[in-house]
Amino acid sequence: MMRRAVALLIISTLLASGCAASKAVTVRGEYSRCPRPEAPELPAIDTGEHVCSPANLARVLELVDALRWYASQQDAALDCYEAQASGVSR
Repeated sequence: MMRRAVALLIISTLLASGCAASKAVTVRGEYSRCPRPEAPELPAIDTGEHVCSPANLARVLELVDALRWYASQQDAALDCYEAQASGVSR
Protein backbone atom coordinates (compact mmCIF):
# COMPACT_ATOMS: atom_id res chain seq x y z
CA MET A 1 0.00 0.00 0.00
CA MET A 2 2.82 2.41 0.90
CA ARG A 3 4.65 1.73 -2.39
CA ARG A 4 1.53 2.63 -4.36
CA ALA A 5 1.16 5.87 -2.44
CA VAL A 6 4.79 6.80 -3.06
CA ALA A 7 4.53 5.94 -6.75
CA LEU A 8 1.33 7.96 -7.07
CA LEU A 9 2.95 10.92 -5.31
CA ILE A 10 5.98 10.81 -7.60
CA ILE A 11 3.87 10.54 -10.74
CA SER A 12 1.55 13.37 -9.69
CA THR A 13 4.55 15.58 -8.84
CA LEU A 14 6.11 14.95 -12.24
CA LEU A 15 2.85 15.65 -14.04
CA ALA A 16 2.24 18.84 -12.06
CA SER A 17 5.75 20.15 -12.72
CA GLY A 18 5.31 19.58 -16.45
CA CYS A 19 2.21 21.76 -16.48
CA ALA A 20 3.86 24.78 -14.90
CA ALA A 21 3.86 27.96 -16.96
CA SER A 22 7.12 28.49 -18.82
CA LYS A 23 8.66 31.87 -19.55
CA ALA A 24 9.65 32.84 -23.08
CA VAL A 25 13.34 33.54 -23.62
CA THR A 26 14.72 35.63 -26.44
CA VAL A 27 18.21 34.70 -27.62
CA ARG A 28 20.26 37.04 -29.76
CA GLY A 29 23.18 35.77 -31.78
CA GLU A 30 24.68 39.20 -32.48
CA TYR A 31 27.35 39.25 -29.82
CA SER A 32 30.90 40.23 -30.54
CA ARG A 33 33.73 38.76 -28.51
CA CYS A 34 34.77 40.99 -25.65
CA PRO A 35 38.42 41.31 -24.62
CA ARG A 36 39.47 38.40 -22.44
CA PRO A 37 42.32 39.07 -20.05
CA GLU A 38 45.25 36.70 -20.01
CA ALA A 39 45.96 35.20 -16.62
CA PRO A 40 49.00 36.86 -15.11
CA GLU A 41 52.04 34.89 -14.06
CA LEU A 42 51.85 34.66 -10.31
CA PRO A 43 54.99 34.81 -8.20
CA ALA A 44 55.79 31.65 -6.27
CA ILE A 45 56.41 31.69 -2.55
CA ASP A 46 59.95 30.61 -1.66
CA THR A 47 59.45 27.47 0.41
CA GLY A 48 63.02 27.70 1.66
CA GLU A 49 62.21 30.87 3.57
CA HIS A 50 59.76 31.61 6.35
CA VAL A 51 56.34 32.70 5.11
CA CYS A 52 56.70 36.06 6.87
CA SER A 53 60.15 36.79 5.50
CA PRO A 54 60.42 40.16 3.72
CA ALA A 55 60.95 38.46 0.35
CA ASN A 56 57.89 36.22 0.73
CA LEU A 57 55.74 39.08 1.98
CA ALA A 58 56.74 41.08 -1.10
CA ARG A 59 55.75 38.10 -3.28
CA VAL A 60 52.39 37.82 -1.52
CA LEU A 61 51.70 41.52 -2.07
CA GLU A 62 52.71 41.15 -5.73
CA LEU A 63 50.39 38.13 -6.01
CA VAL A 64 47.48 40.07 -4.50
CA ASP A 65 48.05 42.98 -6.88
CA ALA A 66 48.14 40.62 -9.88
CA LEU A 67 44.94 38.86 -8.79
CA ARG A 68 43.15 42.18 -8.20
CA TRP A 69 44.15 43.37 -11.67
CA TYR A 70 42.96 40.08 -13.20
CA ALA A 71 39.62 40.29 -11.37
CA SER A 72 39.09 43.87 -12.56
CA GLN A 73 39.80 42.81 -16.16
CA GLN A 74 37.33 39.93 -15.87
CA ASP A 75 34.72 42.37 -14.52
CA ALA A 76 35.33 44.60 -17.53
CA ALA A 77 34.77 41.66 -19.88
CA LEU A 78 31.52 40.79 -18.12
CA ASP A 79 30.40 44.42 -18.30
CA CYS A 80 31.07 44.31 -22.04
CA TYR A 81 28.84 41.25 -22.50
CA GLU A 82 26.12 42.69 -20.27
CA ALA A 83 26.15 45.91 -22.28
CA GLN A 84 25.69 43.90 -25.48
CA ALA A 85 22.83 41.93 -23.92
CA SER A 86 21.05 45.08 -22.81
CA GLY A 87 21.47 46.74 -26.19
CA VAL A 88 23.76 49.51 -24.97
CA SER A 89 26.75 50.02 -27.27
CA ARG A 90 30.17 50.55 -25.76
